[in-house]
Amino acid sequence: MATVDTILGSLHVDDQGEPDEPTALLWPSLFTDHRMWRHQIAPLREAGWRTLALDPPGHGRSPGPGRGFTMDECAQAAVQVLDATGVRAPVVVVGTSWGGFVAPRIAMLAPERLSRMALFNTSAERGTPFERIRATLLTKLLAIGPLDKMTARMIVSGLLTPNTQRREPQLGAELAEQFLTWDRRRFIATVRSVLVDRDPVLDALPRLKVPALIVSGKEDHTLPSFHSQRMAQKLPNARHIEVSGAAHLVPLEAPDEANRLILDFLRDLPGHSELQPGAVLYQRPERGAAPTDPAARSRRFTRTTDEQSRRSRPPTSASTPDGPLTSPPSSTSKM
Repeated sequence: MATVDTILGSLHVDDQGEPDEPTALLWPSLFTDHRMWRHQIAPLREAGWRTLALDPPGHGRSPGPGRGFTMDECAQAAVQVLDATGVRAPVVVVGTSWGGFVAPRIAMLAPERLSRMALFNTSAERGTPFERIRATLLTKLLAIGPLDKMTARMIVSGLLTPNTQRREPQLGAELAEQFLTWDRRRFIATVRSVLVDRDPVLDALPRLKVPALIVSGKEDHTLPSFHSQRMAQKLPNARHIEVSGAAHLVPLEAPDEANRLILDFLRDLPGHSELQPGAVLYQRPERGAAPTDPAARSRRFTRTTDEQSRRSRPPTSASTPDGPLTSPPSSTSKM
């Protein structure tokens, strides 16, 4: 464990590994802390990776600056963490939602510090005016203590599928309760910065050469898959994979699938093999089904054609923020 002073205040870092190992920087979703990566850290360590898992500003043991901030400042803070922990070689950034907002900005700020980025349930766009109004309402609700239980249920409904909430009620309870222990004023300032004031970066993505894996949840109504598809289409060296049976927190809801995707992506790192832009669908195996061999597993990945991608692409005006309030099912692409 380490605490690093940054432009956004002190950040708590769960640092596991040795200085000479390749490093993965893990930035979690809004409403979670470094524990969101509980299922990824051990497999990454076994594969020889050092992991730096953050409590982002205003979350967990990171108090936050107590003011509004930008995603560019988050990128600066991430680089400061790398400097303070002695990381000199390029790192892999693994980010969920908010972490996915930050990763491309790190690539723009300090491209020499990144070797790859694996992004889950994220977007490069700003929310629509309605979505920002809805997020503003959330900040108002968070300020009213007697409404905490109702607000927490709303948050969890935007993070997990109904099936996950039924199957793993303790996970939903943990997510609902953890923010109650955080400094509420600073937490609210963070929520506003990430959901309401976040600026778009989609049009800057074509300039980034870093290889990217972008993963979405098929049941994610907070940031539906079309956000990930657009990022993959804009980035010159990226691919998109959709995981069925998961919503806004794929690494928590589908950890085996998330770990497989991350480790397969990192396994190619020494050769820096080119990724072909496009999208693929990962069909999550039914629970209790017999494990498949690698060859069979690879056959479950089916790449969409350009024509299919055009047919499934929603209008470019649609956009959803990284918010906790469940939206009506939207026109997520069927790949």
